[in-house]
Amino acid sequence: MYNYGHPYVVYPYYQPQRMNTVPVNYAPVYRSDSLQNTVRQQNHYPPVDIQQLDESVRRFQGLMKQANLLLTKLVNDPVFAKELMSEAQQSNTTKVDELIKSTGITIDIETSFTPTGIRIILANSEIAGQCCELLIALRW
Repeated sequence: MYNYGHPYVVYPYYQPQRMNTVPVNYAPVYRSDSLQNTVRQQNHYPPVDIQQLDESVRRFQGLMKQANLLLTKLVNDPVFAKELMSEAQQSNTTKVDELIKSTGITIDIETSFTPTGIRIILANSEIAGQCCELLIALRW
């Protein structure tokens, strides 16, 4: 039989024959200063700064308000919805953009449509890709 200096390290639930119970609060603790130093050195993340996230969220709320204008118009005005769909099916991009802008949207839009639906991208950034875009994809 092999003699281990610390049997609990090899077998954490090892009980010698002469021992009837395991200590109540026993939990093996492995401490190594080199291991702790390694764990501390692996944290390479900078401190968290939510300033840019906060700005993005606020700008995205504006996008949501603009999108709500369009969606409310589509739900409440079936004549408008029919005209938008008709112009899109005829591939009249400028008329579709004018109709969407007539709902009160004041930010840049980019539209594309197929026979099965329309995609509207709302963007409120001055430079492309700088902040936020909202894609509305509707099927018809």
